[in-house]
Amino acid sequence: MFWLRTILFSLPLLLVFGGSWLFDRVGELQLSHETGALVCAIAKPVGPLNPLVPSAGVTGEIIDLLFDPLLVRDDDLNLRPHLFDSWTSQTVVTIRCSSEEAAGDSEARLLSGEYLDEGVEMLALDRTGSVLTVVLRGIAAGLEERLMSRFDKGNLGNYLLVRLRLKHSVHDSFAAFLGSSVEKTQVRMIEYVGDREVNLFVRGDTDLFLRELELYYESNRNLDPDIEVMGEQCFTTAREMLIDLRGGVKWHDGEPFTTADVVYSYERLTRPDSPLPLASSFGFVERLQALTPVRLKVECRDVPATMMESWEKLPVLPEHLFGERGEGGALDAFITSPIGTGPYQLASRRQDGGVELIANESYFRGAPLEKRIGYRRFSSLESILLALRSGLVEVIEPDERFTDWATRNPGVITTLRCEPRIQHFVAWNLDREPFGSNPVRLALAKAVNSGEVLRDTATEFQQPVTSLFFPGMPYSDDPMLLPLHDPRGAENLLDAGGYKLNESSGLREDADGEGLTFNLAVNEANAAHRRFAAVLAEQWAGVGVRVEVELLGWSELLTSRLLTREFDAVMLSWEIPFERDRYQVWHSSGAGPGGGNLSGLRNERVDEILEQLRSVEDAAEVRRVAESLQKAIAEVQPCYFIGETGRILTVRTESLEVYRPVAAAVNGGKVLPLGIGKSGLEGVRPWWVRPETLRERGLNSE
Repeated sequence: MFWLRTILFSLPLLLVFGGSWLFDRVGELQLSHETGALVCAIAKPVGPLNPLVPSAGVTGEIIDLLFDPLLVRDDDLNLRPHLFDSWTSQTVVTIRCSSEEAAGDSEARLLSGEYLDEGVEMLALDRTGSVLTVVLRGIAAGLEERLMSRFDKGNLGNYLLVRLRLKHSVHDSFAAFLGSSVEKTQVRMIEYVGDREVNLFVRGDTDLFLRELELYYESNRNLDPDIEVMGEQCFTTAREMLIDLRGGVKWHDGEPFTTADVVYSYERLTRPDSPLPLASSFGFVERLQALTPVRLKVECRDVPATMMESWEKLPVLPEHLFGERGEGGALDAFITSPIGTGPYQLASRRQDGGVELIANESYFRGAPLEKRIGYRRFSSLESILLALRSGLVEVIEPDERFTDWATRNPGVITTLRCEPRIQHFVAWNLDREPFGSNPVRLALAKAVNSGEVLRDTATEFQQPVTSLFFPGMPYSDDPMLLPLHDPRGAENLLDAGGYKLNESSGLREDADGEGLTFNLAVNEANAAHRRFAAVLAEQWAGVGVRVEVELLGWSELLTSRLLTREFDAVMLSWEIPFERDRYQVWHSSGAGPGGGNLSGLRNERVDEILEQLRSVEDAAEVRRVAESLQKAIAEVQPCYFIGETGRILTVRTESLEVYRPVAAAVNGGKVLPLGIGKSGLEGVRPWWVRPETLRERGLNSE
């Protein structure tokens, strides 16, 4: 009778616990119903909503909803205006003529079109004394040379052009030089370019002048002077871009989005202490100036074909908030209460680790139809299933138990596999042995069976790396052919490289008896990296290579290993960018401490390809150069490409559609079936809408 007494005594407790459980479940469902939100069930708390830190998963999705980029990718992954409305480019050629009469004659010939090459459009012309300023459309290389070749040589001034660049402002030091100079009368014209450069047009005994200038700045080496004699030249060229912002864009707090925000963001995020490594991406910018609240002028020292990709990467910060609070605590306050220009804004954070978003009714493309999105953590699988059956949850971030349930109940949910965004790799330090040897790097790649390393989970899928570039880019059709699993081939390469297997120890040794071992630094907080490291170490041990896995905190890994390049090998992941420019990642100029070229690759062929990829314009040529870069990287193996990860989402079947705004219609749009295109989740996520919301608006699927 013991079991009967147990039931009788336990029954009140069971009723209490059961009632509490039911109360919680009903409470969750009532909350979903009362808010009228599109509900997303999440497995982990939402992290910091910081647009300056790459974020994956739910946190990255929410950041994309809050913060708009300056440019976006369309369905074919081509770059398109967004917060930037349009941009034009122009070449400004300033010409010093031999006299005012010569300038007048040249002006007349320019106006008649005599000096203009076929296809060259003159936008403006100004004459001041003997100086002509000609503005031409476009910034194509050689544009100014073609113009000057048509001038009457007798009308042009005879000058030696000397260019002086300083690390800091050039104005004060050069004024001081002129104040004490004996040969300053030889300087006939002075042209300041920005704050750190001045062009000097010199005539007379130029050797004496140059010697005096060099002696002066040799005694001021702290200015880091660069004196360049450009030769006999009477003209200078400035390349400019005029960028217009989209009108009517507002921050979530109602303040207008203006050029002040872009200038502040550029200056803040390209400084040496920037939280993002963007300085090298904007190396082409000489000066950025806000002409009006909606127009920017970019003075360019260089004109790479990829320069708009740099603007695509620049997050935009609200200058008015950072100016009010000061930079000290502004960033923390901004992350706590993020203010963006995106289609949704943060309403509140929830105690369960989720967030509530509300539609940005002032969004320039039209407010999203779904007015609220709730990211919520349910207390149990049973709670999610109850909400799913009641039609009160639309999106579920799956875990193992939910995936098992969905497998047993087909048709209830639809699985979405996003484009892979995260690439994992082991960076070799090519300045250390044995990684300076290409055959050793190739052997380590051949020794790995990726099928044993890569593993799908409930929330992510993994696949081998097939490209350096984002999947589906129009300039990267061919896959990157990385080494295949070939353990015998790996052993042969190591034997040929002088690393013989010691049968007794199972370790490969060189001619001096030194074992083939290396240290692999890993972020201890990254579970996927820890698992990768364990499997890779086991596979490399299979060909006689011993790996010591060193687990470090991310801060220590960054400061004591990556920035100083004090590592043998390090495991890393990066978000696959949309851009084609890979200069800062692989070019030898970034191979030192603090540079973006973590492996220290110094390869003339790779450098040449990277420089070509920055400059070519023709689509077919871009494709050819991009493919040659993939081939070169696959051959030199500066790192071991582990694989790439994509996100898995589950959606209640037929619970969502897509309502995409149409560019030509301010308040119009197009209803489409739910799906993920080439651009990934980012292109469609803001426009997910429930069928009942469409019906309320009188809209139907097409």
